Amino acid sequence: MRDLLGYAGKQVVVSGASTGMGAAAARTLVELGAEVHALDVKPIGAAVKQSIQVDLRDPASIDAALARLPQRVDALFNCAGLPGPPFSNLDTMLVNFVGLRHLTEGVLPRMGRGGAVASITSVAGMGWRKNLDNLRAILATSGYAEARAWCEAHPDVANGYLFSKQCIIWYTKNRAVELLPREIRMNCLSPAPTDTPMLKAFHAQVSREFLEQHFLAPVGRNATPEEMAEPLVLLNSDAMRFVSGQNLFVDYAYEASVDVGARQSLL
Repeated sequence: MRDLLGYAGKQVVVSGASTGMGAAAARTLVELGAEVHALDVKPIGAAVKQSIQVDLRDPASIDAALARLPQRVDALFNCAGLPGPPFSNLDTMLVNFVGLRHLTEGVLPRMGRGGAVASITSVAGMGWRKNLDNLRAILATSGYAEARAWCEAHPDVANGYLFSKQCIIWYTKNRAVELLPREIRMNCLSPAPTDTPMLKAFHAQVSREFLEQHFLAPVGRNATPEEMAEPLVLLNSDAMRFVSGQNLFVDYAYEASVDVGARQSLL
């Protein structure tokens, strides 16, 4: 039988591999025969090749992690993220976008043709087209320090979770185009509410009732971490070798319901 996904023997990096979607992605990749280098600020339980502690709020920590990664990386999975409160808006921006970009840009020189990057964003970022001026401005920053300074100078814009997820989508689309000559793909995945440790933080922010009324997938339940991790793994696989620059909604028709007017859009 042909190995359609093509992970056997590949060297892959997974950030946020301790819990939730990142942990599910790391386990799945190990099962598929990949050599997994896992990053997180917390301990990692999956049977990976290497576990590296990293704090995406600290560029020195990211650089130290990059120094321990292999010189060839075939795929990067950006799964680390903060939900906003109880974390500050700045910390949320640093982990969800600024640190993600710094890590990604550090890995990209190690990728050859056929390399791929997949990042977790959110259905919360689906209003990104309404915010293009601000997205262009933060993406124009050069490096971690300048991006952090931009966030600190624009606290009303760089206001945490929603903006950080919009940033990932815009970054993904722009970088996918720039990487065309190198034939490196970049995509992202927008999950519906998923039963991960982060979900409790969202319930604390807006209440479980509000989240389920307005954002629950139309199928009537939250997703499991595996139901997000497996499409993420698919995005970076050989089976998706002609797919780049896409934001894949994994939401059991939530976006479609908004598009056709069956559900009100709050974003």
